[in-house]
Amino acid sequence: MDAIRPELIYVDGHFESGEAVVLDGRSVESVIDAADLSAGANVDNWGRVALLPGTVNAHGHAFQNLFKGFADDRAFESWRDDVLYPFSERLDGDAIYAGALFAFAEALLAGVTTTVDFFYLHDEGNENAEQVIRAARELGIRLVFARTFYDRDAPTGAPARFRESPEDAAERTLELAKAHEGDPNVSVQPAPHSLHAATPETIALALDVAARLGVPCHLHLAEAAYERDQVVARYGTTPVRLLEREGLLRANLVTIHTVWVDDEELDMLAEAGTGVVHCPGANAFLGDGVARLPEMLSRGLRVGLGPDGGCANSRQSVFDEMRMASLMAKARLRDGGALDARTAFALGTTGGADLLGVNAGNVRPGNRADLVALDLDDLSLHPLATLEHQMVNSMQPTAIERVMVGGETLVERGRLTRMDPAEIRARVAEVTRKWGRP
Repeated sequence: MDAIRPELIYVDGHFESGEAVVLDGRSVESVIDAADLSAGANVDNWGRVALLPGTVNAHGHAFQNLFKGFADDRAFESWRDDVLYPFSERLDGDAIYAGALFAFAEALLAGVTTTVDFFYLHDEGNENAEQVIRAARELGIRLVFARTFYDRDAPTGAPARFRESPEDAAERTLELAKAHEGDPNVSVQPAPHSLHAATPETIALALDVAARLGVPCHLHLAEAAYERDQVVARYGTTPVRLLEREGLLRANLVTIHTVWVDDEELDMLAEAGTGVVHCPGANAFLGDGVARLPEMLSRGLRVGLGPDGGCANSRQSVFDEMRMASLMAKARLRDGGALDARTAFALGTTGGADLLGVNAGNVRPGNRADLVALDLDDLSLHPLATLEHQMVNSMQPTAIERVMVGGETLVERGRLTRMDPAEIRARVAEVTRKWGRP
């Protein structure tokens, strides 16, 4: 028997003391009274720490981490046309690998154990995707690789390397999924980019691929006012109503952002069982607006959290997104009780895991042993009497002592165990050294 003995364990919304987590390889076998551990148990005493489920990043774009700072403080059109599109053209396979290492390392250090990479630098194949998956494997993070469908004739200024025919995108997604079907740390999921980059027919095809694979399907939706207006001009109705009209609101659909929606559209999403990834940091960073999170939750919508791409937020911490989600809800509704800390924490753990179909997000039997240990001596967690609030509202990154994925410790005393950060820094410097200053 292998077991972990911390001072506190967060289980089902509150902390327990005097307990231990028994591991069964990569998973949690049980949570038991420490006094009941057998005499021959192999007990790893983690000391004065609080053990939490690892956080789940339900939406991101790893390669964009290389663009941090270059796109700051810009109107969206400049962010997209002067940074995202032209800088995306500069990245070869080695650069994509470096960007993924950079983003995933930051995520692990911030307590993320599962991350989504919504990826679209395809170059008519899966070679670039394999660079991202290679980076995730080398660092050990659990990866949901959301392979994007981006129509070849989409009326945008996006680079050609984003674009494929829907049929090619479907075939390549299935091929990539088959190549990694035996990997417990990699899940390949289809992701039509958005309603401005994928037609309803493309989205229907992607949903069919998701059903075939038994996984969710990801879609940027109603992120900004301009996008809603484009959809109305092109299709004669708003984004959610278009999906409902075309029969595309389904329980295996996960919509990203979903800011510009009205009450009736929220009802449609809830009735269909469609999930939502809330990205409060990125929505604020880009000036997109504030999603109606409390209204979503009151309707029973399934919601997770995502930092989004590095150049649309500059951080990879889901703990940051928990705090941001709570503060933005309170400010928008002018109600200090609009979103409490316990709910915000659940969104970044069990909420994201549920959306992605990952057995994680809670310390319970059968779930993956994806865990985060917080140093109870870190000042940002005090007073400990209100620790449930501190871990959302006041915690600093210095409190993250250990991070475990699938039973393996990947961060210890704030340091990566599998790779020297100096190697990642060198790769990032080499990729970006000729870019100059923004």
